[in-house]
Amino acid sequence: MAGPEYHSAGEILGPWLKQMNERRELMKQKGEDGGTLPGMGGGKGGVPIPEENMTRVVGRLVKQPLVRLVTGGTKMATFMLKVPRTYHTADRKAKEDAYVPVLAWRSIAERAETLGKDSAVSVEGYLRTWANPEGKGFRWQVVAEGLEVLEHHKPVKDEGRGAAKKEEAAAAA
Repeated sequence: MAGPEYHSAGEILGPWLKQMNERRELMKQKGEDGGTLPGMGGGKGGVPIPEENMTRVVGRLVKQPLVRLVTGGTKMATFMLKVPRTYHTADRKAKEDAYVPVLAWRSIAERAETLGKDSAVSVEGYLRTWANPEGKGFRWQVVAEGLEVLEHHKPVKDEGRGAAKKEEAAAAA
């Protein structure tokens, strides 16, 4: 069953604004808060407002993504994006950075594996949150559904402490 067809924003907002005005008058008369706000998709007209968990983040990788194989051989990548934000205060221009954790699966994880520190990317996905076991506080991350590489830096091969020992042995010889 299809919903009503609307041709303008006025047709959508009109019934809702009428309900809001009625609520405001009720609040003036009774001196109360008027109860809950009317929904735009309620039975009295308007359209439902879709609720959608979508986000887009553009930033630079803090370090090379950590890629690993999980059950069934599926690739999973985790990485952190540094996302700058510039804003103005009364006397100066200020800048702050947000650090956004990202989780990528399958082909997106494979693409992330080719990236190195400071690569610029645009990630589209959804927010995932969960509480810690004690129920105090929560964590969040963006689960990537799309990844666009804006500036590519190659990953640096890091052989860890083994490489340092080999260099020390070569220098001693």
